[in-house]
Amino acid sequence: MKKTMIVLIFMCLAPFLAHSVEYRWQNEAGKEMNISSHQGKAVALHFWASWCPPCRKEMPALVAWKKQHPDTTVIIVSLDSDRSGAESFFTKQSINTPLNMGNMRDASRLGVRGLPSTFIIGADGEVKKRHVGDINWADDASSREVLSWF
Repeated sequence: MKKTMIVLIFMCLAPFLAHSVEYRWQNEAGKEMNISSHQGKAVALHFWASWCPPCRKEMPALVAWKKQHPDTTVIIVSLDSDRSGAESFFTKQSINTPLNMGNMRDASRLGVRGLPSTFIIGADGEVKKRHVGDINWADDASSREVLSWF
């Protein structure tokens, strides 16, 4: 009985425990990229989609935050089913940051359970922090908190 309880607890907590990350996406040129190419430095992996209202609301502030903190590595990955929706949103909002594309299946395997989602991957390749929901990137307190995750 006790062993069964431990297994059940582990199964429930497993998605939230630190684990080595291997995630792939396509960059603007269509080249496949992966998180392991950033090993040795902390990375924020941010998932969004153009059809997601909170994602659309936070994107301009996130891009501004990214520019204000050039020492951080922030990879923004769209989970739109096709590139055109994300491109259209970036164009209309005058967003000037690389448009990386991922897919929902692989993001779900990583542990994405809602959008927007931000993962901090440590220099050791382990997930250090998961945040589901939008972040007020323009707020100083929120900014300090995000920086503390690195």
